[in-house]
Amino acid sequence: MLHGGYLDHRHMMDEMEPAFQHHDGWHRLYPDLPAHGHTPTLPRPMTFDAILEHVIRFMDAVVPGQRFAVAGMSAGGHLARGLAAKSPDRLLGVFINAAPFVIDYERRDLPEPSTIFEEDGFADKAGDRTDTLRFLQPVRDTALVEWDTLCLRPALSLLDEAAALESWQPENYAFSFNPDESGVPFSAPSLILAGRQDTVAGYRDTWKSVEHFPRATFATLDGCGHFIAPAKRNLFRSLIIDWLERMERDGGG
Repeated sequence: MLHGGYLDHRHMMDEMEPAFQHHDGWHRLYPDLPAHGHTPTLPRPMTFDAILEHVIRFMDAVVPGQRFAVAGMSAGGHLARGLAAKSPDRLLGVFINAAPFVIDYERRDLPEPSTIFEEDGFADKAGDRTDTLRFLQPVRDTALVEWDTLCLRPALSLLDEAAALESWQPENYAFSFNPDESGVPFSAPSLILAGRQDTVAGYRDTWKSVEHFPRATFATLDGCGHFIAPAKRNLFRSLIIDWLERMERDGGG
């Protein structure tokens, strides 16, 4: 389970664990990526080629020779795309959640920030986080503030921001290969989610790569910005369970 930028393993546990409450048989790994959480920064410049190799070495050490599934959100989803291209035979399936399919932020086809609903008193509860949460999410309520308090704020206190920002520069964020053009299409069960109001990764660019994932369920969810799970808990959980069951039918789990 590969978390997004500025975050750590906590948000992936928050998103993914509800799907496993009544769905046994899967061993889950929630690492902190380099420069996040309690994982040190890699030698500089920190590129996503290097981070991807770091993730592959981690899996080689933890589950040598075994197949596994990968779920990634945002930057973690970018890494999941890299794994699908570099190690397709080892993967049982892939889940790509709110990931950028265009590397350079300035070139992404993004919707404008919008408001669908804002709970009375939201700004009082969010405090100095109000502008950030308004940019990220079109539906703003107490649950969003609670999620921010439990998952995002604690991760920010551990972040090596200088290294992370360096890794997100286009020349470092881009892999040395094009994931959509490396090898044959990824044929294992896949799940690709995008937020209809996502101002960070968007949704239009994502659809352009869907043919590279012939076994993919693809959904663009209304009422969701960059963080889909906190906005659509039940639907998100159902889509994850469906993905797990499709992998199990193929002999995974």
